[in-house]
Amino acid sequence: MESNRSIGENVEDAKLLRRVGAMLDHLDPVPDAVRAAARSAFAWCDMDARLARLIDEELLVGSATRAHGEAKLLTFEAPGMTVAIEATEINGARKLIGQLVPSGPHHVALETAAQSGQQLTAPVDHLGRFTLTSVPAGLIRLRCTLPDGAQVVTEWVDT
Repeated sequence: MESNRSIGENVEDAKLLRRVGAMLDHLDPVPDAVRAAARSAFAWCDMDARLARLIDEELLVGSATRAHGEAKLLTFEAPGMTVAIEATEINGARKLIGQLVPSGPHHVALETAAQSGQQLTAPVDHLGRFTLTSVPAGLIRLRCTLPDGAQVVTEWVDT
């Protein structure tokens, strides 16, 4: 900022920028879908949860059949927990078979980018195994609540 400019000039610049912004909003408004996506991006953030980072993604070779599409093996790691998932395409949807190591949470919740705010849940057995069916294609993440109340959330991945 130049030191020889007066406060009045700065105010006039701000007014001009506000009028130009209003004109552009009128001529080329931001689409509602873009606004909704931006708002939901903030909902994706969860500062209190431990992030389980994707450490391995492997396409399972030879797994495709006529009824099933490709399958992937995804492995996530967070402090004190590993999440392994096999994602198989079945008629346009996905089936997830997974295991939490160590076992502990009684259920997992699946969040999708396409259906922000909605969750699919699945029980976790005593060995940490779970299954989720009819998972829509696209970005997903898993959320686990540990017995001590802490949460572990996987990174978003495209299944």
